Amino acid sequence: MSVIDLSRLPAPAVVETLDFEAILSALKADLTARAPELAPVLALESEPLVKLLEVAAWRETVLRQRVNDATKAVMLPWATGADLDNLAARYDLARLPGEDDERFRRRVLIGYHALSAAGSRQSWMLRALSVSTDIRQVDVWADRPGRAKIAVLARVAAPLHAVTAEQAAIGEALFGRHPQHDAATPMRWRAATAADAIVAQVAAALLAEDVRPLSVEVDVTTATVKPVTVTATLIHPPGPDGALLAAQARARLMALAAQMRFRVDLTRAQITAALMGDGVRDVILTQPTADVSVGQGEIAAITAVTITTEARHD
Repeated sequence: MSVIDLSRLPAPAVVETLDFEAILSALKADLTARAPELAPVLALESEPLVKLLEVAAWRETVLRQRVNDATKAVMLPWATGADLDNLAARYDLARLPGEDDERFRRRVLIGYHALSAAGSRQSWMLRALSVSTDIRQVDVWADRPGRAKIAVLARVAAPLHAVTAEQAAIGEALFGRHPQHDAATPMRWRAATAADAIVAQVAAALLAEDVRPLSVEVDVTTATVKPVTVTATLIHPPGPDGALLAAQARARLMALAAQMRFRVDLTRAQITAALMGDGVRDVILTQPTADVSVGQGEIAAITAVTITTEARHD
């Protein structure tokens, strides 16, 4: 069962688009209809009566905006803070320490599946994501009848000296920079391994008697990360700063890297599209030489990027 992409939902019709000037004009028209002799007065902005109508129009705008805000507060795609906490309560879900609205909203969206014992794919995902905010993604499948396989992509903070260059590159690609990246004691994110405590915590949560069906075997493992090296040359006309074009292309590529998910292939077309931008005429993509296919429990991570530029005349 798929989970709705809330970002694709249309804005609810009940939420009004407000226009102060339109409200003021409506008030003037209403007053003129009731007292036509006031029309010349209302044409003068300096008149006290006009100022009173402006105050009334502004207060009506504020009130109607309050109605808009209250309406959105009870809708999952737009609820934030305490409003989102109250929406989650109907599914017996509470915000984890340090959990932001976006991640909490994702858990609430699949909260319906927690009403039954773990068994559906979304239910297993919810149970795993509810262990810690360091659980970033979960993949679930049945590798054989009677056994649920759960792969978790979790982040672990580690001192710079305790991680390899590849671990640090994977961590930054999948989790972003650690808040203490440039601190006196620099820290890095790395992907959790089976030996990390967070994996055992997930296993304990999924093996609980009130979660696991009696006839189901559960195997918790960690994500298989496929590192990807990107090497490309940007072709541009003479004039634009090649270094600036390369920096902008790198930023777009890393935005693509942050969108990687379990079982989502990384194609050469996606990479080329990310590298293209204003001022770039063509992209010569040297690596990867083929699309990167990922399967169950696998995720692609762009860990190394080399971008050069070449100016060419028409």
